[in-house]
Formats: sequence, C-alpha cells, structure tokens
Amino acid sequence: MFAKRCSYILAGKTHPKALVTVNPIGTLHIDVKDEKRELDGDFEDLCFQDKGKVTVLVCQKHDRPKQLCWHVELSGQDAKELTRLIDEAEDEYETLMSDLC
Repeated sequence: MFAKRCSYILAGKTHPKALVTVNPIGTLHIDVKDEKRELDGDFEDLCFQDKGKVTVLVCQKHDRPKQLCWHVELSGQDAKELTRLIDEAEDEYETLMSDLC
C-alpha cells in the first residue's frame, strides 16, 4: 500500500504547478508550489464538478456541507486521471482491510 504522486498544471490565470499525493488511507494532499499553499482533504469530502473546459475539485467537509474548505481547477483529462487514482487507492485499501480480517 503506497501513496501515489503525480504532478498537474492547474487551470486558471497563473497555471500553477501542483504536486498531488493520493494516499490509500483515504487522504489527498496537494502542494501548490507556485502559490506556497498546501491543501489536504479526505476522499469522502471531495467532489469533482464539471465546468466545461475545466473540472473543479472541491473539498467540502461532509459533516458541514455549507462550509467550503478549498477548491482547485483541473483540466478534464487530469481530473479523470485523479479520479482513477482515488478509485484505485480506495480499492487497494478495501482489499488490504479484507485480507487482514
């Protein structure tokens, strides 16, 4: 069970680079180097919103649905890849937990 790392160019005016870590324990970490900010979220708090040319990744606490934590804009292709990585991480974690029982 290993974290997967990838790099994306975020959509938006400045096109900052983001290093993304998908951790099978159910967390996502985004390090936006150009803007010197780090974003963290649990898989259950993430959702992807298609906005035409970009897809917005939104982190909103599931127990506080009206409180937006953060959001980033990705290309549609990058959002699909990140969705796949998150799905794979969830499957990997589920498999590991069932093997332990």
